Amino acid sequence: MSFESDLINNYDCRHVVVVRWNAGDRSTLVPSPRTIVSFIESVGYKLGNKDRIGYSPTPRHTEQFIILPMTSIEEAKRISADSEKKGFGINSTTIHMNTLIGTNGIRLKDGVDFMKISQEHFNNSEILDLLVITIRLELPERLEIIENGFNLIKRGLSELIENAKCEMFGSFTSKVRRTGFSDIDINVDSVTQPGDRQLNPRHLKQVSAYPKCLVDHPLTKAELTEYPKEETIKLLYRCFIENDVFKNKFEIKYVPARTPLLVFKTISADGLNVSYDVSICNQSGVDKANLLDEFVMKDKSVHNKMKNAMLFVVHWARSNKLLPGAYSDEKLETRTNLNSYIFNQLIIHFVQATADKILVHPQARFGARVDEYNFDTLFTDHTKFLSEFFKYYASFDFSTKAIYGKQAMLKTTMINVHGAKMSPLMMMDPMDCTHNISGNVTEEAVKLLNGLIRNTLFILKQKNFKVNFLLETNQVALSMMTGRESTISVTTKMVEGREVHYMSVQLPMVIETSEDLMLLLTRILRFDVSPNYQGPSSFDLFNTGGVIFCAQAKSWIGRRNKKRQLRSARSDLTPLQLDVMCSDTYQYQDEVVAELRIAMADLKKIKMRFAYIEMLKGQVSDVRDAMHYLMDQFVFNNLDELKKNGGIQSISSIPSADTILPPS
Repeated sequence: MSFESDLINNYDCRHVVVVRWNAGDRSTLVPSPRTIVSFIESVGYKLGNKDRIGYSPTPRHTEQFIILPMTSIEEAKRISADSEKKGFGINSTTIHMNTLIGTNGIRLKDGVDFMKISQEHFNNSEILDLLVITIRLELPERLEIIENGFNLIKRGLSELIENAKCEMFGSFTSKVRRTGFSDIDINVDSVTQPGDRQLNPRHLKQVSAYPKCLVDHPLTKAELTEYPKEETIKLLYRCFIENDVFKNKFEIKYVPARTPLLVFKTISADGLNVSYDVSICNQSGVDKANLLDEFVMKDKSVHNKMKNAMLFVVHWARSNKLLPGAYSDEKLETRTNLNSYIFNQLIIHFVQATADKILVHPQARFGARVDEYNFDTLFTDHTKFLSEFFKYYASFDFSTKAIYGKQAMLKTTMINVHGAKMSPLMMMDPMDCTHNISGNVTEEAVKLLNGLIRNTLFILKQKNFKVNFLLETNQVALSMMTGRESTISVTTKMVEGREVHYMSVQLPMVIETSEDLMLLLTRILRFDVSPNYQGPSSFDLFNTGGVIFCAQAKSWIGRRNKKRQLRSARSDLTPLQLDVMCSDTYQYQDEVVAELRIAMADLKKIKMRFAYIEMLKGQVSDVRDAMHYLMDQFVFNNLDELKKNGGIQSISSIPSADTILPPS
C-alpha cells in the first residue's frame, strides 16, 4: 500500500461487517440487536472482540445497524457473501450484511455510522485520524484487478501508438491523497529514441477513414503532437470499441472535454467500480496532480495535518451529496459538476489568504512550486482549521468574486482580462489562468454549497461538537436548531371581550441589561418607539409598563442580497458589521407591521432572562419570526465577535450603512 502501514495495521477494520435491518415493521416482532448478534453466532459465524461491537445510538429510529467485528477478513467476506446469496432473516425481518470496507472502499452511509459508534471513545483529532484511515483502506483484490486492467490497457495503447509511454498520475499514485476508491488517471505519450527516423504525419482524414490501420501502422510521435487531441482520442476509441477483448472487460466511452478522455470502466459481477481515464500528452494534468501533492507535503506541521484536512474536506463534500460516491446507490440525483480538484483548490486559496502570502508558484519547476508553511502556526489544530475555512467561505461572495490563486477578484475583471468563462462559481486554474475550472458548476450546486457551509459553521460553534457530525451536516444542523431555538411561548387571554396575545422570549446570556435589548430592538430589528407611548422619556424596559414599539420594516427577512451589496462595497467588513449594517438598509413601510409593548424582567438572581411582549396590533407570526431571527440567528451567529468586542453595546460603535453605500 502507498500509505502508512503501521497506522493502518493498528486501526485496520477490514474484518468488520455492517448489519442492517428495518425496525419499523409493526406487523411482526422485530428482533433486538442482541438477538441478532446471538443468531449470527448460533448459525456458525465467528465473531471477533465482542467488546467492540457497536450498536446504533438511536434505537428508536426505523433504520437500525450494528458494527460487528469478525475474527478475520475472510470471515467478514464469508458472512457478507452469504447475506448476498442466501439472505438472512429472523421472523419476517430481513437482515442485510456487508463488509465495512467493500470492493470500492467504504460506503458513505457505513462511514457515517461507523463514526457514530466511535465518537464516544475518541477526541476530534482521533476521530479525524480514524475516518481518514478508514476511507483510505482498500482490499488486495481491488489492487490486483487495477494492476491487471492497467497492464491490459497499456498493451492495447502500445499497439496503437508508436513507442507509447503510459504513466499513472493523480490521487491513486499519491502518497497523501489516495483513497480506497480512487480512479486511475493515465497519461499517454510517445517517446522518441535517439536515431529514430521521423516520418511526415499522415493526413488526419486518411487515418479517420480507416482507424484500424493503426494496428499495422501505429500513431507516430509527430501525429500524436499534430492531431487535435479530441480527434486522437476518437481514433483510439473506435479501435478499442471494436476489440472483443476490451469490450468484454470494460465499458468504453469517449468523453469530450477541455482535456478529452478515453474512459475504461471495469465490468465486474461483484460491483467493483474502477475507472481508467486515459488522456493524450497531458503533462498539464500531471503537473496539476503533482501540485496538490507538493502543497500537502510542504506543510511542516507535526504529523502533516494538511493531509488529513484535504482528505476530510473532500469526503465532507462527498458525504453531503456535493460529489458522487463510488457505489451505484451513491450517485447524485442531480449533477453538480463539482469535483475534488475544485475543493482542493478552495483549500489552497484559503490557506494562502490566511497566511497573507503567495505560497504557490505554478510556473516554477516541480519541487519548487510551493513554499513551505506550517499548519500548526496558521491554525493550531483541525477544528480551528475547519472553523476558519467555513467561516471564510460563509462570507465569500460567490456571485461577484472569482478565485485566482491567493486573490479574490471581481468576476468581471477575470472575464475582461483573461477571457474566462462566467459561471456561478468561478475559480481559475493555477496552472492555466485562462481556464475556469468550475465553469460547468451549476447554480443549484452553489446554493447547496452555500447552505452546507452555513450549517457546517453552525455545528462547529456547538460546545458538544464532534467532527463526524459534519458528515451529515444538514440533518445534524436541523436537529441541533430544533433543540436550541430560543424558548418563545405565546398565550392568549380575553381582555374586555377581545383576544390579546402575549409572548415570552428567553434571552441569551449575552443580553445582560435593558440597554442591550433596547439596542438590539432598535438597531437590528428597526423597531421605533411608538408615538402612542406615554411612559418616561428615559426608555427603560425594566419599567413594569415596558415600552411601546412600532415595527415598520421586516428587517428579519430578505437579508442575503442586501448583505451581498454591502460586501461588494466593502470587502473588509466583519460578519457582525455586515449584519448590523444590513439592518440599516431597510426602509420604513407606510403601513405598520406591528405595534407591541415590550418589558424585560429584572431578575438579577435568576440566570435566565426573559422579555415579555404584548401584541397591540399586527400578526403574532411576524413578531415571533422577528424574535427567532434576533436570538437564534443574529445573536448566535455573532456570539464570538460580540463577546470579543465587549458585549452587545459594541454594536453602537458600528457606523451606519449610509456611510459606505451610495445614495439611492
